[in-house]
Amino acid sequence: MPVNSYCMFKDIGEESLTTLIILGTVIVVALVSFVILLSYLFTAKKNKLLKEKELMQANFQQELLRTQLEIQEQTLKTISEEIHDNIGQVLSLAKLNLNTLPNTADPKVQDTKNLVSKAINDLRNLSHSLHGDIIAELGLQQSITNELRIIESTKAFTTELKISGSVFKINSQKEMVLFRIVQESLNNCIKYSGAKKIMVELQYLPQLFILQVQDDGQGFDTGITSGIGLKSMHNRAQLIGASFNLHAAPGSGTIIAIELPTN
Repeated sequence: MPVNSYCMFKDIGEESLTTLIILGTVIVVALVSFVILLSYLFTAKKNKLLKEKELMQANFQQELLRTQLEIQEQTLKTISEEIHDNIGQVLSLAKLNLNTLPNTADPKVQDTKNLVSKAINDLRNLSHSLHGDIIAELGLQQSITNELRIIESTKAFTTELKISGSVFKINSQKEMVLFRIVQESLNNCIKYSGAKKIMVELQYLPQLFILQVQDDGQGFDTGITSGIGLKSMHNRAQLIGASFNLHAAPGSGTIIAIELPTN
């Protein structure tokens, strides 16, 4: 074979080998890229499904909380109406009967009339504080004022309502939830705190509403105590997109703080 022909075939062979190497490299790179792309798509799909599952679970929990609160509100409304329509009417009739007694000037009769009158007023206040429609009509501030007035009438506590910032209207359903949190917190103060003073503070900030209930009682260890009332307040706050914060320590009183974004 002539030398020129040999060189020509040699050049063609080298070119083919180079071409094969390049082609093989491209195929390998393409396969690796395809595998990486598949892996990325699989991971993205998996993350999307996980997020959808978490969202479904969160929505389910929200709906469950909302249903529970609606049932509670309906129960409280029914109790309120029963107190007003039945017990209140019976006490009113008892008071009328007392007024018809021949010796109404008798101190015992007068004391009994006063006790019945007080019971009627207390039941009326209780009925109003349980009835959601009345609370919605009064608004958050007035409802809290009435609640503190009832507590102060016992002579066992002094109370204060402090309001700061430019007052704005909050959604009525959220106001209802906030008021129920206040009620639960005040109930805890009365039962367990040993406090003498209770203060409720409403702060109206440009993009945030802060509600605080503070007492000067004995406090408690937050690492040990976690009752149904605290869980209920936390769940209610979660339902309206608010944060629930508890600050307490033995001998230092208790502060319940709810922060509700308003933007």
